Amino acid sequence: MRFAARLAGVLLLLAGLAGCDKAQIAQLQSQVATITIEAVGTDAELLNVWDVFEDADLDGVSDDGMTYLFCEAVPVPVGFPPIMVPASPPWNHSIRVSILRADATAFEDITDPMYLTPANNLTPYDDVVLFGNLVAKPNPFPFQTSFFRFTNPRQMTTVSREVVLATSNPLTSLSPATFGYKFGLCSVAADPGPARLAGAPAPFVFDLGKGETLRIEARKATQPPTGLADPSGNPLTFIEPTLIGRLTIDGVPITDVGGSASSSAQVGDGFSFFYSSR
Repeated sequence: MRFAARLAGVLLLLAGLAGCDKAQIAQLQSQVATITIEAVGTDAELLNVWDVFEDADLDGVSDDGMTYLFCEAVPVPVGFPPIMVPASPPWNHSIRVSILRADATAFEDITDPMYLTPANNLTPYDDVVLFGNLVAKPNPFPFQTSFFRFTNPRQMTTVSREVVLATSNPLTSLSPATFGYKFGLCSVAADPGPARLAGAPAPFVFDLGKGETLRIEARKATQPPTGLADPSGNPLTFIEPTLIGRLTIDGVPITDVGGSASSSAQVGDGFSFFYSSR
């Protein structure tokens, strides 16, 4: 009786699959592939950072409802270079993703040609926040005819998204030698924009069918993106980054790939790697 029931279940399953076309069956067997591109292996200057707001009436609340970011270089002895730490800078790059279908003989591009333009793609920013032994700022801090309060002390690098976006600060006329990095203004140049692929938010997500082979190619832009330089035009990173491609299948990181998923640190270098879905 149990055998008859199992046989009936198998027959029903086969009947159901018989009613599906090949595309529907392939969809049932597909996996979700996710590709992210990151720039690593470079250094950026470490900054002491505070939130700061004006508090003329000393009530502990921002007078204009605004809170700004105040940065200063981590102090070092005279004659020593600034403190540099490993960071992941935003970096423009080209990318092409193609698939060899199970029944095909040539790869098919699944990324739009706009992905080949480096300006359309930007790797993620360094988002590490450190809490070090920071120099205390008096609260309130007198400046001209008003007072400023400094809160939430922390450390970030010059390529942090929060630092790059801090484009306004009421303390810009303070002496940078005494009170702040770049006159207390965290933002160092034009904003490169958010991390993106072909102008859209990263990562790149798509369905990969069983038996299909995936090819990912990417190459660094030869110049840092607009914004990764101080007002004098000096680069904020001293080391050319390495471009890394990361692939996950159904949320599982894939490390066993053909080719290389990493570029060298040479200017404009790239990578190409393959993965076959089983």
